[in-house]
Amino acid sequence: MKEEKLKKIVVGATVAAVILFVILLAFWIYQLIAVSVQKQRIKELEKQIAYFESEESRLSGDLEKYMSDIWLERAARQLLGMLGYGDVELKELAKDGEFRLMFSDHSAALVIQENGEITYEVIDN
Repeated sequence: MKEEKLKKIVVGATVAAVILFVILLAFWIYQLIAVSVQKQRIKELEKQIAYFESEESRLSGDLEKYMSDIWLERAARQLLGMLGYGDVELKELAKDGEFRLMFSDHSAALVIQENGEITYEVIDN
């Protein structure tokens, strides 16, 4: 009787160990898949970060150009109908909606509508 009881205990322990091993193996495989998915997502985000950093550096020159006095003068000449040879319509800047240029002291802004109309907006502080 002791031998049968011992065999049952050994078989039960072996079955429990195998089930535990299978569960741990499944969990380990799941974790490996989750880590690889996260690594792929990190690579995609790093590519997007690099793209947007390059766009920012490329467009920072445009920002400096539009904040300059020459650009403000050109905007004023268009507003007054005094464009010269080689001047470009400012409505090209506002293709996707409204383009707003703030003055450096934030007291006013030039607003260019999609139709090319320019308005001068005073900002109350």
